[in-house]
Amino acid sequence: LHHEAKSLEIQLLTNEYRILRTTINEVESELQTLGDHESERSAELARLNAELERVKLAVANASEAIGQRREELSKVEQQQAQALTAAEVERNRGELYAQQQSQGGEELERLTQEQKQGAVEAAALEERLATLERECVEREQVFATLDREMKALVQQRTAALAEEERGRRDVLNLAVLVANTEQTLVQLAARIQESVDRESRLAREREDFQLQHVTATDRRQALQQACHDAEELVIDLRRQRQGVEEESERVAAELVEVDQLVLRQSEELAAVDSHLRALEGVLQEDMGYGRRGDEESTALKACTGVRDAIAEWLVVPPGWDRAVEAILGERVRGWFVDSPAAACEAIEFLKGKDLGRGTFIPQQPRWTARDAASQQWWAAVEGQPGVVGRAVDLIPVQDEREAARNYLFDRIVFVDTLQDATALWSQLSHGAPDGPVLVTRAGEILDAAGAITGGQVSATGGVLQRRREVLQLDAQRLSLTGSVEEGKQRRERLLAQGQELREQSRQLVDSLRDAEMRGLSLQKDEAGLQHVLGNLSQRIDTLMNDAQRGSAEVQRLEQEVRSTEAQLAQWMAEKAGQDAGLGRVRERVGQIDQDMQGFQQRVTEAQLVAQDIRTTREHHRRDLQRIDQQQQEAMARIETVTRHVEGLVVSIDLSRVERERQEARCRELGESAALVKAQLVELQELQAQDMASAQQLDAGLEEVRRAVSSLRDSRMALEVKKAEVRTQLGTVESTLFGTYQIDLGALLEAPVVEMTAEQLSLGEQPIAVAKPAIDEAALREQLQKLREKLDRLGPINLAAIQEHQELDERYGFLTTQEQDLATSIDSLKEIIQRINRTTKDMFADTFAELQLKFSEVFVKFFPGGRAELQLVEVPADESAEGRGPQEPGVDIVVQPPGKRLKSITMLSGGEKTLTAMALLFASFLIRPTPFCILDEIDAPLDEENIGRFTAVLRELSEGAQFMVITHNKRTMAIADSLFGVTMEEPGISKIVSVRLGNLQPA
Repeated sequence: LHHEAKSLEIQLLTNEYRILRTTINEVESELQTLGDHESERSAELARLNAELERVKLAVANASEAIGQRREELSKVEQQQAQALTAAEVERNRGELYAQQQSQGGEELERLTQEQKQGAVEAAALEERLATLERECVEREQVFATLDREMKALVQQRTAALAEEERGRRDVLNLAVLVANTEQTLVQLAARIQESVDRESRLAREREDFQLQHVTATDRRQALQQACHDAEELVIDLRRQRQGVEEESERVAAELVEVDQLVLRQSEELAAVDSHLRALEGVLQEDMGYGRRGDEESTALKACTGVRDAIAEWLVVPPGWDRAVEAILGERVRGWFVDSPAAACEAIEFLKGKDLGRGTFIPQQPRWTARDAASQQWWAAVEGQPGVVGRAVDLIPVQDEREAARNYLFDRIVFVDTLQDATALWSQLSHGAPDGPVLVTRAGEILDAAGAITGGQVSATGGVLQRRREVLQLDAQRLSLTGSVEEGKQRRERLLAQGQELREQSRQLVDSLRDAEMRGLSLQKDEAGLQHVLGNLSQRIDTLMNDAQRGSAEVQRLEQEVRSTEAQLAQWMAEKAGQDAGLGRVRERVGQIDQDMQGFQQRVTEAQLVAQDIRTTREHHRRDLQRIDQQQQEAMARIETVTRHVEGLVVSIDLSRVERERQEARCRELGESAALVKAQLVELQELQAQDMASAQQLDAGLEEVRRAVSSLRDSRMALEVKKAEVRTQLGTVESTLFGTYQIDLGALLEAPVVEMTAEQLSLGEQPIAVAKPAIDEAALREQLQKLREKLDRLGPINLAAIQEHQELDERYGFLTTQEQDLATSIDSLKEIIQRINRTTKDMFADTFAELQLKFSEVFVKFFPGGRAELQLVEVPADESAEGRGPQEPGVDIVVQPPGKRLKSITMLSGGEKTLTAMALLFASFLIRPTPFCILDEIDAPLDEENIGRFTAVLRELSEGAQFMVITHNKRTMAIADSLFGVTMEEPGISKIVSVRLGNLQPA
């Protein structure tokens, strides 16, 4: 039987070897053919690339030439325009010069006429001046004669007047002396009476001033005490205000710190809460509580008799989650039930809901505790290096669940590492099934028989790890929530305290200002009283001195009255004699005055005639000077105008020559521009031809690339097939040569061998016959029957058992790996589905919230309008097959007041901007932050829309702080503070700021 089986195996391997060799030859032939085709296509691809580069280079050169021609045309047209402008300027300049030339000729003619007329007027004036000079000489002679006569009369009258003046002055002096003496007597009597009255009045005033001085002294003392009290009050108020300001600064700094802490903790809380919700959903499904959103229909808890999950019941020591999951395996997702019937009902529930498999353990499993003899191994294990303890000792449970714990964790010992476990197992003599099972922190298991289970586990962790992470996250969330609430309460307290301090500071400032004003008023009153007291003291002393001087003055005045009366009688007698002599002198002066009056009339008439002649002469002289000056100015003007007209003739000729030159240059430039335009059109046509050629080459190049890519794909498939066939061929060759020592070269040259069952059973040599095909199925069936017979005969090869064990272990290992991979893939798919569902739910909630806020904000921008967000499904695209589900789009549909409902693409620029602002503010409102930065968001808006924007921004600023970068004055006008950057010196920036909220309107 062995020989027959060997012959059949050799025949089958030989046939397979021949087939594989033939297949390799065919594959290599096809690879050669594909390689030739690929080389041809690659050569063609290189040729097309070179041609395309050449055409692109030609297009680039043409573009450069076109650019040069366009620049040249632009330059020529610019020069032509400049020439036309210069010609037009010269033409206007020539017309201006001709006009100025005509005006110069007219002015020359006018100046010549004026010069002639001036010469005639000057001759007439000179003749009239000569006549007036002669009359002036005659009048001067007459006036000299009258002057001599007048001087004689004046001398006579002067002597008479001097005598009269002496007499009148003597009389007047005496009269004055008499009147003065009489007046002196009256004044002396009045002064005496006045001195008496003044003395009594001064006495009364002195008494009044003394009383006022006493009153003012008392008031001054009171004011000094009040000033002292006011200064102490001001010092105390300043000290209080400084303390309040320091406390306000401390509260403000603490408020900033609290805001930053609350913001940071809020962000951490949001992240922890999001992570916790996702993990809770995953853990809830893993533990069998059902999918989030449909717990009632998918939760095992709804089944009768199902209690709690094992993962919830277990209290695992920290760091041993992976070890417990490795021990329990799928049982970690199990549930406690009241009875097997409840477990059967739960299993039917799983089948009906297509929820997979599950493990159900009675609350009181039938578990008999082992006796002390079966636990003798613990005495040898306890205290060994790396040993942490028994699982039943480390996992606490309630008394009613102790049997369940013992059932699940019997003979389980926790150790630190796999090295500790293997060392401990080597030392122990207790084998399976009563020996301990060693489990490491990493989840490796070493049972009493020596079997080790370990390797890489899922990166996402197991149920217990997720549950521990959920508990930690929940504790962290509670802690962060408490911290955030505490921070908010602290912030409210600080805000209230800050408001109270600001109010207290304001009250202290008002009180301090009132106290300072009151102190200044008191100081002013004290200074005024001090001045009043000084004046009163000075006034009292003055009154006393005046009273003493008044008494002495009365005595002196009485003596002066007696002497003055005697002198008055003497002067009255002298005055009567002087009055008689003065009357005679006055009669003689009257006669002389009558003679002088007639003579003075004659002199006056002569002076008037002479003055008229002199005035007329001066007028004529000034007229003659004026005419001479006008003649000189006219001569200078004639000379200037003549030179200007001659210059205009030269300028007209130069302007005409320049204009003709510019017109000729303009015609030349026009011809050059036409030539450049023709060249430009020719270059553009060449460029268009080259671009068409480039497009054709691109199309051909793309087709060749697709062909090359297809050939490469085919070649790669053949290479893979060739590698697979070579692998199979190597296996067959190693079997034929290594196991049966068959020459492979002779085997290829020998013909096909056919063996019958009888020949094989008799042990005859194979007979070579020509046969087109071999029935391999029949041979394999016959070989299988022979192997079954050999198996029934029993083992012969002593190493077969060891080989079988190795292969079986390898098969088991690979099967476990495959199952782990399949489980990981399923778990990952489930997690992805859960995340997708959670993301969709969160998106739907956020979208609904954004929809509501967007509608509210849009109405603020467009009163009476409405807006909404619509989800737009993406149409199915065959080219997108294999890319996963397509995400829906969002379309914005708005209706401004007075318009039809339309898409945002149909709106004007300002309406689009305001709609985008509404969406931006809506997204901000659903997830508000303490502050928001807007960078030139109002740039596209007109004045009306700026008003809407500022109104909405002012309303939103009540809940958040907005920092707006803008150049619009109306936006700046609503700000509380303005910050600007200026550069007073090159390279040095400076920030300037103003707080508009602190400014009072004018």
